[in-house]
Amino acid sequence: MSAADDDIKEQKHPDTKEAAAKFWHSFQQEREAIRQSISDLCTQSRSSVSSLCDKILEQINDLEKKLIEATIYLPPYDQRQLTLQVKSLNEELSNQRSILMPKSKFSFKSRKTAAISTKSTSTTGTVPSQAQPPETSSVKESALSTMSPNFKIITLHDEQGKYFDIKSLVASDADNKIVDFQLSNLTDCIVNLVSTDTVIGAIHIKNLKNTLIMSSPVGSSILSHGCERCVFLVGCHQFRIHDSIKMKIYLHVTSHPIIEDCREIQFAPYTLAIDGLEQMFEKAKLDQSINHYDKAEDFKWLKQQVSPNWSLLQEQEWKKDWPLNIKDSSQESIKRILDDIVKLKG
Repeated sequence: MSAADDDIKEQKHPDTKEAAAKFWHSFQQEREAIRQSISDLCTQSRSSVSSLCDKILEQINDLEKKLIEATIYLPPYDQRQLTLQVKSLNEELSNQRSILMPKSKFSFKSRKTAAISTKSTSTTGTVPSQAQPPETSSVKESALSTMSPNFKIITLHDEQGKYFDIKSLVASDADNKIVDFQLSNLTDCIVNLVSTDTVIGAIHIKNLKNTLIMSSPVGSSILSHGCERCVFLVGCHQFRIHDSIKMKIYLHVTSHPIIEDCREIQFAPYTLAIDGLEQMFEKAKLDQSINHYDKAEDFKWLKQQVSPNWSLLQEQEWKKDWPLNIKDSSQESIKRILDDIVKLKG
């Protein structure tokens, strides 16, 4: 996209730049408040550290949710910088908790290669004077070498009726890098992120319809928002899904999955069975023996009874044969596969 195109876009949406600036400012205020809370942990009693960490983690997750909701008007540069700042908060909290409670388990594992020092992130407290123009391709790779040479963000958006394989999305030199994925506005698609080589740090998902996502175990979190009639096969330390309906989640998660403003969510265990799966769990620092897929917490259901917004998929209905090697990627073939999996009765 040319500079002229950017000017035309700004003229059509004059409030976009102002909204992005306001969001950046409010984001930095919340981020600094969270960092101060993390710093203050060392002054608290040992018995209160665990509950305080859980509260801070919830604040970080809420901030991350706001960021995803704001991606519709944030420039790509801002999105990348703020994503890295969220990662830094998770890293700081994880490190502080490991120092104060060295024997406790924490849902986010340390990701040293993706960590950003306090010094490097503190320089991003003002709105960039010139945002990078958005890329024209729907698949974008951001090698943030100035921030962390071993970290990449790959964005896939605005696609319909297509098949995507991790080998086609990730460069061949990414074997030793942590790769995050941002998937948005996909309809009738199959996304295969299963790999014995690439380490996936996190996955952000937004506005998917009738789409299948299959993934290797993820080293941090999976956050999903605004999806309908999709099937996810995923493993992670923390899983959150918002504003979604008619979903089937085949999940391995070491903390309780969280749903909010959702209906007809069905959970089942992670049924991926391939050679090298144990090594994939090890790379993600994910305990293969702990899975809380069946202990979802509905943040909008405050009654003592079990939430009616989610249920467990019956074992006889579990999908175990996943389409990891699709040779015919025509729309007709994709539709047949989705009809068998996403629209499976039950």
